[in-house]
Amino acid sequence: MRRRTIRLIAFITAALLWSDLATAGPLEDIESGIKASRQGRHVEAIRLLGRAIASKRLARANLAVAHANRCLALTLTGRPGRAVPDCTQAILLQPRLVEAHINRGMAWRRLGRYERAISDYGKALELRPGFTPAQVNRAYVFYRNDQLAAAAADYDAIVKGHPSLGQAHGGRGLVAFAAGRFAAAAEDFSQAAKFSPAEPLWPLWQHLAARRQGGTSDLRAAARRLAPDRWPGPLYALYLGNDSAPTVLARAGADDVTARPERRCQALFFVAQYLLLGDHPKAATALLERLLEIRASDVCDHAAARYELARLRPSEPKPAPRPTFETPVDR
Repeated sequence: MRRRTIRLIAFITAALLWSDLATAGPLEDIESGIKASRQGRHVEAIRLLGRAIASKRLARANLAVAHANRCLALTLTGRPGRAVPDCTQAILLQPRLVEAHINRGMAWRRLGRYERAISDYGKALELRPGFTPAQVNRAYVFYRNDQLAAAAADYDAIVKGHPSLGQAHGGRGLVAFAAGRFAAAAEDFSQAAKFSPAEPLWPLWQHLAARRQGGTSDLRAAARRLAPDRWPGPLYALYLGNDSAPTVLARAGADDVTARPERRCQALFFVAQYLLLGDHPKAATALLERLLEIRASDVCDHAAARYELARLRPSEPKPAPRPTFETPVDR
């Protein structure tokens, strides 16, 4: 018997067990499926992994790997409801397969089932203590689920162990911004922009946090590193005084249900923040309420809008986290 180690996407590693030539075809399908998914060819990955599963020639451990990877591919193609049963089957086959718990956590997160996602990420951390991918994902779900103290604790632990991880600084900055601790948020967003220079939203967040506490930012310098026709270029232009709020909203298709939802959400949120800086709370509130109407699973930061609305309307109940319409289904 020989052992071949396969790296899965989404921070996952697993191993296939090769025993005889009778299973070579299905195992090659799993390897090819994982490779396809890593390259972004998720539909092809689903086909290959499905064929491996249907062969009924896989050992229990390998069958679990196939289900866990198909679960991930389904989630990444926008079908988290269909992904959940695959990950559940992988867990039934191999209860200690950390990858299956993480992937199911991702599916639950995209469905807006945050408590279930937190449970799966927690189980992954129980099986592999201190595993950064599981802790980063759990921290973000805590943030989206109105559990700011728990999110901050996870992010603090991650930053302590990985001080140059931009994603962790950015996540901790979101938590601080949500809590109204704008100076701390600005510092973390600055670190996020430093360690994750390919993410163009961190400088915008740093600018917002700095302005909210009367400070300054390096947004103009960050804008020089961004192609002018690349999103979120229009948002940079707005804050630098080179564009107007109505024009930016129109360019993002804010009122177009066929436009990219993540771009619509970003435009609505950051234009609302721009209006708040200009002392137009009623107009900002209207945009944030429009953002919450976009049911776009995991691509809209509804949490940031909800936290801001809670500041704008302190006497009203804070809007609750909203799940998507998709539900888990049996195959």
